[in-house]
Amino acid sequence: MKWFWNSLAITCLLVGNAMAFNLSLENDRVTMQVDHTPLREVLQQFADQGVRVQMDPTLDVLITGSCRSAPIEEALDALLQPFAYVVTWELVPGPIADLPRLAEIQVFKRGENKRVAPLPPETKLRLARGPLPDSPLFVADEILLRVKPGTRLDEFRVLLRELGASIIGSIPELGIYQLRLPPGVNIPDLVEQLKRNAILADVEPNYAERVQRTPMQQALDSADGQHPTPPIHSGAAPLAILDSGLLGGVGIDSAVVGQYNAIFPNAGMNDPQGHGTQMALVAAGAIQPGGAASSSEGVPLLAIRAFDEQGATSNFALMRAIQYAIEKGARVVNLSWGTETDSRFIADAISYAQSKGVVVVAAAGNKPTGKAVYPAAYPGVVAVSALNADGTVWNQSNYGNFVTVSAPGSARFPVGHEGPPGNYAGTSIASAMVAREVSLYFSRNPKATANDAIRALGNAVTDRGDKGRDPIYGFGALDAAAQGRLRK
Repeated sequence: MKWFWNSLAITCLLVGNAMAFNLSLENDRVTMQVDHTPLREVLQQFADQGVRVQMDPTLDVLITGSCRSAPIEEALDALLQPFAYVVTWELVPGPIADLPRLAEIQVFKRGENKRVAPLPPETKLRLARGPLPDSPLFVADEILLRVKPGTRLDEFRVLLRELGASIIGSIPELGIYQLRLPPGVNIPDLVEQLKRNAILADVEPNYAERVQRTPMQQALDSADGQHPTPPIHSGAAPLAILDSGLLGGVGIDSAVVGQYNAIFPNAGMNDPQGHGTQMALVAAGAIQPGGAASSSEGVPLLAIRAFDEQGATSNFALMRAIQYAIEKGARVVNLSWGTETDSRFIADAISYAQSKGVVVVAAAGNKPTGKAVYPAAYPGVVAVSALNADGTVWNQSNYGNFVTVSAPGSARFPVGHEGPPGNYAGTSIASAMVAREVSLYFSRNPKATANDAIRALGNAVTDRGDKGRDPIYGFGALDAAAQGRLRK
């Protein structure tokens, strides 16, 4: 088998060292020039590019050397004397071919490989924005693209060389590649140029979003911050929560049947925002929003972290999260976040999930602008606006012709969202509640289709506002009475 690899250029200016070092990988070869550079700093650049790096922490050495287009094993053997190394490769699947990607590097003293420890993986996305104040966020130096059917491997390799890009990920089911480009590339301009490329079907920046703020209405005193216990679930198909992570020890560990970090797979599930934990509490039934009916039925959860420690996510991470939910058998996916940036790739990922029988539920947004918010506004998505405990409309809930239903959107949480435990409100909470009710419907009707579930939801809701569907309530409110009808 022939191994093909494209160029990846890494440049780093070391603190206290005027010498910048350069390193590039091409195929199974490496070009680099280092001069009295700490080994850890060189290897850290690989880690920051998504390569798993492990090294003996006692190797506090400076390395000097250079090579041009040398086989990686030969270059490392010469550069790391008298130390040992292990290099691991993996194949990135795609519609054209499975392309190799450097997966892991281990460096250690000979015979002491058990002493290696991983270097810190990435925990933050590097975000950028276009020239205008309202330009959408995207991940710096990254694009997503899909090639046209019939494109040859050699044509794709030529494009990668011209861009100086490396393939760092893919969603094979959607035919999408994630590419990293040399630092400082003007991504919006490049995307516009690539839209005219003959072999590309679609290309976008790797758009980024931030988890929508769930406003705190009132802080709780310490006596109210007890961690509740969710109802026992029956082991039915799980409900996937794509959010900011999950805190352990909040009383819902028994409800979680799977966990995955879709944004940085080598990192953990910690939830520095608290938002994902709040949504999981609602979805599991441990927390009941004000005005909602309680239930003794439990829901198994897939906790999927798709946001970094700053509360930001990327379209590629979201697509990877959706694909994981599908692979693990989720019948319902809850997306308690949104953006005004429309993305063809996210729309396709939602459509793909729906084709697999998944009901996608999403928050309508926490700003009453009337503008479409995605993914809630994509076809077939159950878009949820928020109500107060007394059934009136929450004053910050978004509205629009894309709203499907409304639901209670305020709750008391023992975990805060960027703040202390307390009373919070938002369409995020309403979305998680609706996702829970749809999941309970599937547990009672395991042979039902996604269309059956959405139809049952529409038949159960209480008509509010203008007769029929309206921009505020959608088809109606999933209040306590409607929950009772849906559960029959």
